[in-house]
Amino acid sequence: MPILAVLAERMRSRLWPLPALAAVLGVVAGLVLSLMRRGGGWWAGGWWAVDPAAARSLLQVLAGSSLTVVALVFSLHVVALQLAASQYSPRLLRTYARDWVIQAALAVLIGTFAFCLVTLATFGSAAGPPGLSVTVAVILGLGCVGALVGVVSHIVTSLRVETMMAGLHGDAEHVIADWVDKPRASSSEQLRAPADARLDADRSGFVQMVDARRLVDWASPIGALVRVEVVPGEHVLIGQPLARVWGATQASVDDSGCGSAILIGFERTPDQDPALGLVQLVDIALRALSPSLNDPTTARHALGHMAALLVQVAAQPEGTDLVTCSEDGVPRVWRATRSLADILDATCRPIARAGATDPDVLKALVRTLRAVGGAAGQSGAGAVRDQLAHLERCAVRGLADEVDQRGVLAASSEARRSLGLG
Repeated sequence: MPILAVLAERMRSRLWPLPALAAVLGVVAGLVLSLMRRGGGWWAGGWWAVDPAAARSLLQVLAGSSLTVVALVFSLHVVALQLAASQYSPRLLRTYARDWVIQAALAVLIGTFAFCLVTLATFGSAAGPPGLSVTVAVILGLGCVGALVGVVSHIVTSLRVETMMAGLHGDAEHVIADWVDKPRASSSEQLRAPADARLDADRSGFVQMVDARRLVDWASPIGALVRVEVVPGEHVLIGQPLARVWGATQASVDDSGCGSAILIGFERTPDQDPALGLVQLVDIALRALSPSLNDPTTARHALGHMAALLVQVAAQPEGTDLVTCSEDGVPRVWRATRSLADILDATCRPIARAGATDPDVLKALVRTLRAVGGAAGQSGAGAVRDQLAHLERCAVRGLADEVDQRGVLAASSEARRSLGLG
């Protein structure tokens, strides 16, 4: 179910689940090996010849060291979060929190600590030699060293803005491809009549997920039709209409519990939101163009990634809804989608305003719009024309040098001619 996918995404964006699982496994392993030592046999003592006193000292060193390294990894991660939020975008914090390398490193370290702690606690209750426990502890200790080196190397690499943008591009690319490839249809004639009922938001926040299959399962037995009028990533207020229903009474809608099919949370999630990756790239570009950083090169690189994603977005048929059918092939649920014009307004306009004093940024934006216009064809001509007109106004206002101004306007005029926009 899509709702389960969102819950899984929420768990992935938390630091504690994987380390908590590793801690449980460490406790279980410590107890099991203690029971094996108590039972005797070749597996108990034939691994590592070490006396109990030396084994106790080794376990104490590993337990203390692993906990110290956990604090170090947490400190490095917090510093990385601060740098990412202050220099690039606070919306990148979710991406860092779901970083599996950090989670895996913490899992190894905390699992080692739990294993050593439990083994020390049960040391006196097992009569056999501690060979197998010491062998496992040494392996975990070496894993801790590898985890520390790996996490430091990973943080250094992940703080590079090129790595961040490539990661955002890759994540958004899959979401957009899935969004564009879904079945689509124009709204049914029946949906143009006044709705019989509506589904309202029971809280304020961002739309995170629409479970269309759950709505279909509710609507099919009673012959109802549903049109979801909000899109993932949109902020809604309590009491705002989320969907309109035909063929069902308001009382049946209120009693159905289908409001939970539209998940609302306090932050945007990437699962069904094709614009989130673009918004994050826009944030990076705007922060790079701010007077505090003054890094137009990063802004142009962000525009390159945005161009590739916007060309994907331009492939969607304009004026259509995502449609989900019942098992008998009857369309039951229509979902509104973001238009190309809305996405261009949210991505290109802010960069045109922020980069109005940099001709290279404006020319890069012209190239982006030219690529989008070529991919969209006539369906996106109006949206691209509006963005080029806005860019030209920003260039006239922001560029003091007449040569720079003429260069940007000439690039925009050439884009208009090549796209047949006049």
